[in-house]
Amino acid sequence: MSELTNNDKMIPPDLEISSWNDLAPYFEALQKTELNSVSDLEDFLVNYSEVLSVFFEANAWAYIDMTCHTDNKGYQARHDMFVEKIAPEVEKAANAIDKKIAANPALNDLPAERYTQFKQKLQRELDLFREANVPLTAEIGKLSSQYEQLMGGLSAMIDGEELPIPRAHAKLQSPDQQERKKAWLAIWEARLAVKDKANQLYDDMRKLRQQMAENAGYQNYRDFQHDRLQRFDYTPRDAEAFSAAVEEFVVPLAREIDKRHRDRLGLAPEDYRPWDPIGEPAGQEPLKPFETGSELLSGAKKIFSKLKPEFGENLQAMDDAGLFDLDSRKGKAPGGYNYGLEVTGMPFIFMNSAGTQRDLVTMMHEGGHAMHTFLTNSESLVQYRDTPSEMAETASMGMELVTSHLWTRFYDDPADYKRARREHLEGIISFFPWCAVVDSFQHWIYLNPDHTVQEREDYFESLMDRFSSDLVNWEGYEHIRRNRWQAQPHIFGMPFYYIEYGIAQLGALQVYRNYRQNPDAALAGYINGLALGSSKALPEVWRTMGIKFDFSAATIRELMQFVQEELDALEEN
Repeated sequence: MSELTNNDKMIPPDLEISSWNDLAPYFEALQKTELNSVSDLEDFLVNYSEVLSVFFEANAWAYIDMTCHTDNKGYQARHDMFVEKIAPEVEKAANAIDKKIAANPALNDLPAERYTQFKQKLQRELDLFREANVPLTAEIGKLSSQYEQLMGGLSAMIDGEELPIPRAHAKLQSPDQQERKKAWLAIWEARLAVKDKANQLYDDMRKLRQQMAENAGYQNYRDFQHDRLQRFDYTPRDAEAFSAAVEEFVVPLAREIDKRHRDRLGLAPEDYRPWDPIGEPAGQEPLKPFETGSELLSGAKKIFSKLKPEFGENLQAMDDAGLFDLDSRKGKAPGGYNYGLEVTGMPFIFMNSAGTQRDLVTMMHEGGHAMHTFLTNSESLVQYRDTPSEMAETASMGMELVTSHLWTRFYDDPADYKRARREHLEGIISFFPWCAVVDSFQHWIYLNPDHTVQEREDYFESLMDRFSSDLVNWEGYEHIRRNRWQAQPHIFGMPFYYIEYGIAQLGALQVYRNYRQNPDAALAGYINGLALGSSKALPEVWRTMGIKFDFSAATIRELMQFVQEELDALEEN
């Protein structure tokens, strides 16, 4: 391939990637391109972004296919090839291009308004890159894939029926306590059967991560990963302060929610058991907003169209392109995600829907991510389309809240709609303590890299004591309580990606508060902020949205008061 100019077709957008050899010529051409001016460098950055985008999309489909069908050996093999063979070569080639960019004198002359964030991110990437970490990253990716397969293969046997775990979870909402107990025990029987294997996978991952940190000159993986996640606007100490504030201002509110729920179930204190917290009172059936994924998607299109017509059109375009897999089934990886496709300019939404209210919220959540993808797809630099998690989750959680007044599309009965809103708001309060548990747990894990399984379980149990309600009677099931962390996939495959949900929830609540006061202005600010991608610093993006980047104790207290006021208003209406 000859040297490239911006007028050339940089790379076929539908390039078939079967090995590193398919991509190598494009990186080689970039390396040979002469950069003699600011204009040359700006054109080069766009070309570089195009090459990365083609790789990212192919890599995305390898992951999507694998998670949709964890039992398909062909999909698994292709995903493993990307993780083990192609991605490491791309990482090394990209580092060489990054060095070329950093060494070019024109970099200092790029317009600051446009490129300050780019240069900051570039320097961080160069500072952290170690070639010795490339194969370690690949090995961790392989282990993470094994965890996905392990969990995707689980099912619960209930009354002679083998159910995927998400569908078994739906039975925990039963008004019959014995039915809840049966489902809960079946779920945990399946999880405990693979407990030792999950522990081994996790130990292997964390040892590799500690080695990566040391290779990069860090004493621990916690600090290394904090920098690797490009967290420029807060420190690990701030994260610890966040958890302390949650303990002080949110845990008491969450405890009151548990107490009210226990009272609605009509249970004596000693009879409130681990299978009860999401159960329904006698005579009250679980909310059932839809039956199938197609019904969920149809209702979501109507809601998004009502909020903003372009949003509904975006979901329709995704549907036309086959970019949804919503229903739960055996052999499907757990969880849900929105995966941006960098060439297509649209995302793929993956869910394990079982017809519950929680699934409705998840659809709104992933739909928020999807709108974020659409709002940034005109950005020419892939580095700016890749937004910080704190911003991405503000998009998704904000969408949950600003669409909530439109959930009547799924509920004909006003009482069911009101109940759905109440459960959602109560869930926001109850989420913060679990967020603090997951984040605090990982701080301890990686600051104490030589711990044993026993010590790990002991520490997790201490966090459960600190952040959880003391209302649940765990007698006889303490061993399960000590292992609940294994059900949180982020701890395995996305270390330290969790406090972002807490920070973003504070942002989303501010968006929603603005929306309650002035819907048009709040929605305009939301859209304008999301459209910035990561081209501006987080505090500036949040200012554009009309909110403040602040997760201090005072802000947490203030926003929890706002949620309580919303709950009170629901009860009055």
